[in-house]
Amino acid sequence: MRRLLFIAICFCMVLSVSAGKKKDFVDYRYELTLSKENVAATSGFKVFKVWSYGKKKELLTKDICMRNAVHGLLFKGLAANDSGTQGNVRPLCPEGYQAHKEYFDRFFESGEYRQFVQFTSRGAQSAGDVIKGKKEWQVGMLVQVNLNGLRKRLEKDGIIEGARSIFSR
Repeated sequence: MRRLLFIAICFCMVLSVSAGKKKDFVDYRYELTLSKENVAATSGFKVFKVWSYGKKKELLTKDICMRNAVHGLLFKGLAANDSGTQGNVRPLCPEGYQAHKEYFDRFFESGEYRQFVQFTSRGAQSAGDVIKGKKEWQVGMLVQVNLNGLRKRLEKDGIIEGARSIFSR
């Protein structure tokens, strides 16, 4: 009887530990590409396509794509297309997520990132924007991110230095 009780307690502990880890883990699997569609961006905004990857298409929601778009500009940047440096955006926070983990955890969990991103086509997808691969789905959405607003917010919160502080050295 003791042995059965001991096994049941160990099993419950393993389940509770693994369930806690799943809640903390956020899968940021995506890539950013410059849009081939000719969509004009307002000054201070950047228009591009975010491709999110996942095992279930239903999990690749508009919110996930919006989150990935902001996350990408913060930590990866946006590479220029083949024709030159047009569209090149350096990461706003090149030191990475871990440098300000509590701030970014709160920023993404609370949904504050949503005020800096919107869909250019009201979230409608073009043909070829939902692709079923061998093991996962790939969903692409055209977004517009308020790059200047995001940069100003990070400067105000002390996460990155402003341009004025760089020139005043």
